[in-house]
Amino acid sequence: MKNKIHAVLFIILMLDCGQLVFAEPQGGRQVLIGAGEFVMGDTYCADEQNNSDWCSDEVPHKVSLDSYLIDIHEVTNSDYEKCFSAGECGPNALHEDRPQDFNRPGQPVVFVTWEDARSYCQWKGARLPSEAEWERAAQGDNPGGAHFGKSYKQAAPRKVGELAANSSGLYDMMGNVNEWTLDWYGPLATEGVTVNPAGPESGKDKVVRGGSWISPSYKLRASDRVFRSPELRYSDVGFRCVTPSSEKG
Repeated sequence: MKNKIHAVLFIILMLDCGQLVFAEPQGGRQVLIGAGEFVMGDTYCADEQNNSDWCSDEVPHKVSLDSYLIDIHEVTNSDYEKCFSAGECGPNALHEDRPQDFNRPGQPVVFVTWEDARSYCQWKGARLPSEAEWERAAQGDNPGGAHFGKSYKQAAPRKVGELAANSSGLYDMMGNVNEWTLDWYGPLATEGVTVNPAGPESGKDKVVRGGSWISPSYKLRASDRVFRSPELRYSDVGFRCVTPSSEKG
């Protein structure tokens, strides 16, 4: 009976940014981000960093997106274990010195490659978010609670969902772990309105977003762009999935 109730659970909230629907589809509990236009990037680099090279790729520009559902929480170790047990995902690696600090069931899964993350989302009937989809979901007046600025030798990610949600009802969009996105890293189009941008067709590195448990505070911004090798495994990189919806931007 409990599973049947979960399968039909819909909690509708009215927020300033429009109607957001919380649901529990096959891929797990997600929130609907409505179709529309938004400004991607911000002026932090120009205003605060004198257009330094490390942040000069955040120039504000207009983007139009179709609607999509995005996971409320980062994928956890227990979530990923189910995919591995089903034979659809490869094993995630363990921390060499402190495996138990990173391997608790409710913590976000880390030490997974980009391909591991993509395989998990495909197993759930979903995919990784595009860079633009991730940023749209992270924006809002309330960025949510964040676990960040911790010592690498002493700390680790914390259990998902323990801190306050952001304006879209999503947890840990800032801090805890960086999150793999679908896109290769590259320059963004800044003229006109870009519709459902998907990033370069190829590249060397993939974009991760959101900052992590070891990030300084200035990296916890919706517009901050970071690139990582898709073939490597990191103690501060996890992911969440999105499911396309039907509304067009």
